[in-house]
Amino acid sequence: MRVLIAEDNIVNQKVAVSQIRKLGCYVDVVSNGREALNALRAVEYDLVLMDCQMPEVDGYEATVQLRSMEGNGRHTPWWP
Repeated sequence: MRVLIAEDNIVNQKVAVSQIRKLGCYVDVVSNGREALNALRAVEYDLVLMDCQMPEVDGYEATVQLRSMEGNGRHTPWWP
């Protein structure tokens, strides 16, 4: 699996990456919703773990934009 973690706190990033890698997943990390949307345009992820309160674009707005980009097709699972 390929997982995107959108989290602005460095400590939380490190903990999440460590735990997800132990499950055998590939992990990419971004620090705000705008970066998450850019990553999602470039790579097809199996799962997105997104912080709700991030700078620039928060997790809620990023999810709204993600769903708009996806249209009626495949929806990337996410967990706030």
